[in-house]
Amino acid sequence: MMKTTRFLPLNSLATASFISCLAFACPTFGQTTEDLKLSAIDGGSGNGFGTATAIADGVLAIGAPGDDDNGPNSGSAYLFDAGSGIELSKLTPTDGATADKFGFSLAMSNDLIIVGAPYDDDNGADSGSVYFFDSNSGLQVFKIIASDGQPGDEFGFAVALDNGLVVIGAKRDDDNGRDSGSVYIFDANSGSQLAKLLPNDGAADDNFGEAVDIDGGIIAVGAHGNDDLGPLSGSAYLFNAQSGVQLAKLLATDGGTNDFFGSAIAIDGGVVAVGAWADSLFGDHSGSAYLFDVASGSQITKIVPSDGHDRDHFGYSISMDAGIVAIGADDDDDNGFNSGSAYLYDATNGTLIEKLGASDGDVYDEFGTSVAIANGVAVIGSPGDDDNGSNSGSAYLFNPFSLSQTGLPGGNMSFQVSGATPGGQVGVVYSFGSGAHVVTNPLTGNLITTGLSSTGFTLGTVGSADGEGDFEYSTYVPASAAGLVYVQAIDGTNDRTCNVLSL
Repeated sequence: MMKTTRFLPLNSLATASFISCLAFACPTFGQTTEDLKLSAIDGGSGNGFGTATAIADGVLAIGAPGDDDNGPNSGSAYLFDAGSGIELSKLTPTDGATADKFGFSLAMSNDLIIVGAPYDDDNGADSGSVYFFDSNSGLQVFKIIASDGQPGDEFGFAVALDNGLVVIGAKRDDDNGRDSGSVYIFDANSGSQLAKLLPNDGAADDNFGEAVDIDGGIIAVGAHGNDDLGPLSGSAYLFNAQSGVQLAKLLATDGGTNDFFGSAIAIDGGVVAVGAWADSLFGDHSGSAYLFDVASGSQITKIVPSDGHDRDHFGYSISMDAGIVAIGADDDDDNGFNSGSAYLYDATNGTLIEKLGASDGDVYDEFGTSVAIANGVAVIGSPGDDDNGSNSGSAYLFNPFSLSQTGLPGGNMSFQVSGATPGGQVGVVYSFGSGAHVVTNPLTGNLITTGLSSTGFTLGTVGSADGEGDFEYSTYVPASAAGLVYVQAIDGTNDRTCNVLSL
């Protein structure tokens, strides 16, 4: 990674000046294609490799719930090195059985992988289970089931992991009526069940727990069947992970019948992203997504792609990390009918960063069925790809133009840029707020729109990316910058901007 310490220092905040420089061109919809394509060494027809994806600590996990190693549709999951794309290991449960669909859901963090098998039968037909694996050894650590599990609960339909807590959705649990749904919290170290969550207003057919995520001690849960704004309009809930107390219920300000709001959910850095893949804006089921503020529960913005079309299913899958939200549109038709696509947006304001597509995309690939992003690397599942037979599946790795940070205000901070033009110039800019400040990029002479406000808009540094498109900028940042300064990077070759970070 190319490094620099040449800068107009962020600790000179009192003298920050307005500089017309660097930012973001109005987006076009030519797709960015993958850096790597992944498939299983032993892939086969119907495996659905790519149905679920996860990424952490340089390792990718890919679910293949249709794999037949332990019987038809018993399922498996695979681990890959995120840098090289080399397959590291294949995961199967010690007691796998026909139709378990192990690998249907995935989460990972700190060398631990959580794998859902929602159609396991330990508590009755399709009651569901979840497995813990060590990502280094590939060995199974625990199997867990709900203490009160019942047939048809689908425990493990959705899973999430953060800071030692595992969150598991059982969307067809019947505690508040048939298929009302529930969510369980387990200790990641012991496998012990800690709590069961139910919404204050749960009702039959809500499917509470169809989507789950956790970040910073807050659990986000989707319930696409909730009917507050009409049948299947959907909702989402926030809970305190320690106390289990419901903090907020989220509804789209323009929600309506059959939107399926809450069918996908992600939470990171004080923002919740909620998918509504059946929202019908460009014809039937074109789809949308919404951003909410965690602290207030208020809607920040609604995201709709300007190239949306009938039945794209935009919002079918969602992942978020470091200010970037990845959104799948598994039935987009850019590469043929239901070939699929994915989009990257700035999580602070909903501005498009890039649209992603497969270089070899084809009809019915359903690229975007699953998405995962971490540290600027995105992995997109395409379970309908046919490289190893019909619906054998694949996954694609992208290293999009993105910005991440290490350190905290009050000390030295480092800003890491990835996905820039190799060998090209990169600029890092900051201001005292997010916004849409229009300026001239002195590197290209083009008028562009940043994701920052005009207040204190300042060029921090300009340098050259290395041969892999990486660039790093380090500086001391005073404690007073916390919550005040927003930072963005710019690719000087083509006017691209990345996500905006709040210090």
